[in-house]
Amino acid sequence: MKTLLILYLLTSISTFAAELHFSDMEDGDRVEVTLHSTGCFHNSISYYEARKSRGTFFFTEYAITWDKKLPSQIAQKKVVAELQLAPKDIDALDGLLRYFRAKREGSSTTQISLLVEYYEGGRPVKVEQLYDGSGGYGDQNKDMTAFYQLTSRLHP
Repeated sequence: MKTLLILYLLTSISTFAAELHFSDMEDGDRVEVTLHSTGCFHNSISYYEARKSRGTFFFTEYAITWDKKLPSQIAQKKVVAELQLAPKDIDALDGLLRYFRAKREGSSTTQISLLVEYYEGGRPVKVEQLYDGSGGYGDQNKDMTAFYQLTSRLHP
């Protein structure tokens, strides 16, 4: 019994330690992303979800309404738009994670943070907090897609 418990704990720890990717999703899995961007003339928060259902990947943009009580919690989560993703989109989202996980030189007044929450079969398996303050986020890297590029396809 003790051996089984130790084996279970070691398996769980290795699961949480591994880097997860959008391409790792199986049917029923989802990745929720909270993007917070601040700069000289803006301060915005956006909410997205990528999920896999019946072998197909979907990207959803949400409008969030916050509860006025403290601690602040989401009062309403409303779908703004949804997009079916192609395999190249999933690869490009993985590229975005690689970009955020890498160390970069440079600085900018725009600071972007991602709270990335991974769910397998409805249960949370990992949370990552990723940052970029290099000013290099965006169209320059052809191996990735930014969330605003996906949302521009939702709102042509």
